[in-house]
Amino acid sequence: MFLAVSTQPVVASRPSSSQETADALSIQLHRSPGRRPPGSCPLQRDARWIADLVLEKLTPLASFHRDQAAIEALYQKLSTSEPSLEVSVEELSDYYALFKKAEHLLRRHRTDETPNIEADYTLCRALKWQFRAAVSDARHQRLTQQLLPALAYVRNGGERSNHRQIGYNYALDPTLQNSTGPQLTVDSRLEITADQRVKSTRAISLKAQLKSSIDEQFKTRSQLGIGYVSLREYANLEQYADARSHSVRTSLSESIRRTVKHLPHLLHDSHSLQRHLAYSALSQPYVRDALSSAGLTDVELPSVENTSQPLITERGITLVASNKVTMDVFDTLKVNTTFKPTLQHTHRHRTLDILGLYETAPELAKLRLASHKHYNDDPVTLLTDIKNHIATSSKQFTQRICTPVPAFKFCTARHSRNKQAQSLLERYVLLKTQSRLDVQQGKEIRTLIQHNRAHLRPDALNVHKLTARAKTLSFSAGVTASSQTETGKGISIEVSHRTLDDPHLSGDYLTIDIAPLKSREIVKKMLRQVLSIIGEQTFDWETLICSISESLLDTVRPSATQVLVKIKHGQPVMLYTRRTVVKNRDLELPGPFAQISGIEAQSLRARHTLRNEQLGCESLDHVLPIARRYLENPDERPGWDDYVEQHTDDFHTLLDTLGGQAHATMLTAEIDALKRISPALTRAANTLIQQAHTALQAPTRANRANAQAAFNQLLTEYMPHYGAKVREAWTLS
Repeated sequence: MFLAVSTQPVVASRPSSSQETADALSIQLHRSPGRRPPGSCPLQRDARWIADLVLEKLTPLASFHRDQAAIEALYQKLSTSEPSLEVSVEELSDYYALFKKAEHLLRRHRTDETPNIEADYTLCRALKWQFRAAVSDARHQRLTQQLLPALAYVRNGGERSNHRQIGYNYALDPTLQNSTGPQLTVDSRLEITADQRVKSTRAISLKAQLKSSIDEQFKTRSQLGIGYVSLREYANLEQYADARSHSVRTSLSESIRRTVKHLPHLLHDSHSLQRHLAYSALSQPYVRDALSSAGLTDVELPSVENTSQPLITERGITLVASNKVTMDVFDTLKVNTTFKPTLQHTHRHRTLDILGLYETAPELAKLRLASHKHYNDDPVTLLTDIKNHIATSSKQFTQRICTPVPAFKFCTARHSRNKQAQSLLERYVLLKTQSRLDVQQGKEIRTLIQHNRAHLRPDALNVHKLTARAKTLSFSAGVTASSQTETGKGISIEVSHRTLDDPHLSGDYLTIDIAPLKSREIVKKMLRQVLSIIGEQTFDWETLICSISESLLDTVRPSATQVLVKIKHGQPVMLYTRRTVVKNRDLELPGPFAQISGIEAQSLRARHTLRNEQLGCESLDHVLPIARRYLENPDERPGWDDYVEQHTDDFHTLLDTLGGQAHATMLTAEIDALKRISPALTRAANTLIQQAHTALQAPTRANRANAQAAFNQLLTEYMPHYGAKVREAWTLS
């Protein structure tokens, strides 16, 4: 027999401040509206009450002494632990173990003649899922918090790239001066996109290469290949870390030492985390109903949610050709010249359920639901049906897991639940489109959907796919020089034509990468040499060369520099200049071994840490995508304010350029184009020019603030038209 249990609630310790005390009492009395945020541990009082209930159910059962002793020991440990408001992370594992042992004990007493024991067994197993998910989520959150500091350089504008390749060379002559063979390369990159999101790219390519050499003084390497590229875009770095912190591959990309230290947790989470979270979410409504029937109404259970998912995925192919020429000068200087044309063609995807489609593209959602009619539907009926579906769906799932059934029956039941959930979502969206929901009804339904996503918005309902094409055709050329004391000093230029969903990110670009160089004349000379490969244009290269060379040299703190130039109406416009510190780690097979065996292998890791960024003042094309990222959604407005604060001087220069009222410039042409869109934009643009002119004449803090506010208003007025242009590039399939 088990020890008698106490039914008296445990009083939590008093928090240190009066506000914390009030919050604690509010939670204890269940006066706080809604459920607790994801990641919150349950109240210690509630967890102990649940343990008391389970132990009461075990008391009448005959049990083995070992099981009884183990359960009583866990119960006593949890009952006598230090009082607190919430269950500690350490106690979560003990509660999980307690309910797991109770489940095993009840399993031995299950028979067809004991329905009460069957119900108790199902409840204990579902309680085990709740606390097992909480343990897994706590471990996952620790991994996420450990990964985030390692990604700080990405948050600040840096990037990480990894390149791995392996190949085999077949000799074409006895002297081994000419060889050919296949090569497999895997490239990955993590960076901040032009609209301040986080993009993870992975490309796998198969190439054929031809190598030749003349007396070790002149070497060439030509490659031709095809690859598969996949990209994922996340809203911010926190969501990326949440989605990838349990990935061994992601952990290896950042730190080998960290990966080795946490390898057991990484392997466990990568295998089990999603299943644990799903079982918890699907069974929780059943657990709440069962506890309520037993007298424990409104007790808190562990609150967890699924890991973050990418906003946009992108997949496609890339065709690449390259030629590299290496010359050794007196065995002390190595000069490399590279040429690389590339074509990348991808499709961007967003898979959504009908509610997500309505929130993203309302007109497309209305079109998709045009044939769906629910003539007798009303908000009250829908609300009742949603509640019934949640309760029924959770009960069916939990009981079918606890009672062995054929796989086809389980799949059939799941398909039926998904169809019912889809119908409920469609009815909800139809009522929204018909404006038949009042504020309170809409809020109540929305809260139910948010708290029961596993039942009302399962992944299986993401059947509406938005697709947009993206194509980039580029040609890069570069010259680098390496000596015995310095490596990789040089310049590379990429000319690209981009066709994207965003009109302000499409067009012709020059991306110029310049290694740390100490001489302005060397920079000019190398720029002229590389730009000459592109050929003559309608504009003079010399103006661009002087502008770049004058702005990038820092003799005190030399750094690599990247300059992005856009060709607009036949003229170059500098969008930004970035200075970064690059740390490389290059591992490859020794030359003699590679030459004898014919095997080539290399692992190259580069980390770019942004030192500073200077925005151009001749165009809005770099600023507008960032504004759309933050200003389309009012909740994201603080992100725009932070970005403006980080680039205060650059925005002052931009506004001063507008205030100068110079004619026939690219910036004034862009403002004139905005004026032609609508009268509201015309008024906003005129106000901006007036405020910018005032700030230019008298640059006081108040005038600067007024000019920035006018600029923000212009951007806000432009967002609906801008967003519509972007959505035009997406099609529904």
